Amino acid sequence: MAPGFILGAFFWFSGITGHASVEKWAQDPQWLNLVHYKKTLWGIEGQADGAASYLAADGKKNPESELRETLKQFLALKAPFEKQSALCLFPARYNWLKTKVTDLKYDPLVECADFREFVTKVNAKSVSLIFSSYFINSPASAFGHTFLRFNSALHRQDDQDQAELLDYGINYAAVMDTDNALVYAAKSMLGLFPGTFTAIPYYYKVREYNDFESRDLWEYKLSFTQPQIDRMVEHLWELGPTHFDYKFFTENCSYHVLSLMEVGNPKLKLTDRLPSLYVIPIDTVRIVAEEKGLTLGSRYRPSVLSRLEKRTEKSFQEELNAIRELVENPLSAAEQVAGMTDVVKKAERLDAAVDAFDFLYAQDLVYKAKETNARRHHILTQRAITDHISSPLEMTPPSEEHPENGHRSQRIGAGFGYRDSVGTFETFSMRFALHDLLDPLPGQPTFSEIHFAGLTARVQQTGHGEGNKLFLDNLDFFRVSSFQPVTAWQNSFSWTAKFGARTIQDNACDQCLAANIDVGGGASVGPRGTEHFVAFMTKLEADYSDRLKNNARVAVGPEIWARIVSSRRFSLLGKIGYKWSNHFESPFFVDQIFTRSLEVRYHANKDWSLALTGEGYEKNGETIHLGFYRFF
Repeated sequence: MAPGFILGAFFWFSGITGHASVEKWAQDPQWLNLVHYKKTLWGIEGQADGAASYLAADGKKNPESELRETLKQFLALKAPFEKQSALCLFPARYNWLKTKVTDLKYDPLVECADFREFVTKVNAKSVSLIFSSYFINSPASAFGHTFLRFNSALHRQDDQDQAELLDYGINYAAVMDTDNALVYAAKSMLGLFPGTFTAIPYYYKVREYNDFESRDLWEYKLSFTQPQIDRMVEHLWELGPTHFDYKFFTENCSYHVLSLMEVGNPKLKLTDRLPSLYVIPIDTVRIVAEEKGLTLGSRYRPSVLSRLEKRTEKSFQEELNAIRELVENPLSAAEQVAGMTDVVKKAERLDAAVDAFDFLYAQDLVYKAKETNARRHHILTQRAITDHISSPLEMTPPSEEHPENGHRSQRIGAGFGYRDSVGTFETFSMRFALHDLLDPLPGQPTFSEIHFAGLTARVQQTGHGEGNKLFLDNLDFFRVSSFQPVTAWQNSFSWTAKFGARTIQDNACDQCLAANIDVGGGASVGPRGTEHFVAFMTKLEADYSDRLKNNARVAVGPEIWARIVSSRRFSLLGKIGYKWSNHFESPFFVDQIFTRSLEVRYHANKDWSLALTGEGYEKNGETIHLGFYRFF
């Protein structure tokens, strides 16, 4: 009887795994999402690059083969189950196939202790998408960052409720082996870092972004049902042993956050709406915000620096000095506030001192926690015995300043102009991302600019029977600048860096195209609470072209930038520069380059802008240009 039983079981097992429905199931969006299959130029392929994601030998490129092998292993399962059994490694796959194959009757939560512990720890009852604002000083975070938060309660209505700090942040990021910005940029663009998902308490992310890096957080409530949330948690467990090749421009944090959301609800086609060449965090936030019924509202969590600046925005220098004295000498906090009879002002000073301490000693509060918290405790003690309940800070930006409501990342432009001794010309420009200093400011980094893959072409009217000439005026592979003004709380270093090519407009050569590196550093000042600034910079430029004397030139000297933002409609940026240049010959720096420019922008709305620009180059004429920009 035993041989007959075995033979019968064999035919029964083969019948299920060979069923025609398996071919259909292998094309189901849920299965494709669970194994992260995507169509490529060479056919369908799983995006996960770790071998732990696949059970079939050809599973990475064959959804049907992977499904058959998965089903085969599921049907062969017998209790008790080991940690490395297919049931405990792939609970999301198993629970999905249970809805199609009646012979699958196990429950991963019951049979797999480690998985059950993970689900219990995360305890997800709702989901939020988190956008961490731009951090220009880190290449990995210059475009911002997105991640999910699995909440242990239904969405809380009270913005003062801090219980979400104990919820779990679900983060996808590169596992880096270098702190060198250039090495990071190269390896991340080539996909040489492994990217992994991690689940860590949300307060760690708040400490990292809100406090360490002074980045504001935006939290978007999402409308996933409990079964959808459960499937996302199950799949997050499946992703633990594997990795993806992290690709800075495409398969980055934002892309894989959307892919995890598609596992929860396969009807969502979020990743299909992304550009094929690059994925920017704020664009993914817009896609989520624009998906009908997906978001239930948003919440702004200001950074510790934003809170501090709000508390002290109307403080005179004497009060700022008193707050700083409390922070620098907290042991004498009692003596410093002993003479204050106005309890309201006393409470406000101590509240500001707590925020100032958290900002100025953010890293010490983590890495030297014992002694730093002891010092902070003296300020908190004085605040605790001050008989006044402070009103919550009112820091809810209007809707037009929410990141998803800012101007679009891509921009095209066209215009015409006139240059002395040369004549009229037309221009066309294209920029893939993201923002410059004169673009509409709401929802964007106020004192920074981030250009990626921008170009400006010029068609010059010669008028001498030679026909029109095409020039590539600028090609910015990247241009990044930060002009955060020095304030009472931060001595910010202003800097700018550019790498690309440009047509030289001064008298070094006759409009020749040269590879260009442009860097500068200095300091910026500006009125508190405004968007104006004046920057004093020292610039270094290097150009390479076979039409330059000795093929190359370097120039160094001072440059002044000034921006005025008179309203949401008008902005102005002026630059004056004077540099000494050299073509790698003596005497050194005998030539001078004097430049000046002024640009005025009018913003009809966040999608359209009009620009009037004037430029001047010593010994090489003046240029005036009128153009428009369209954001999309």
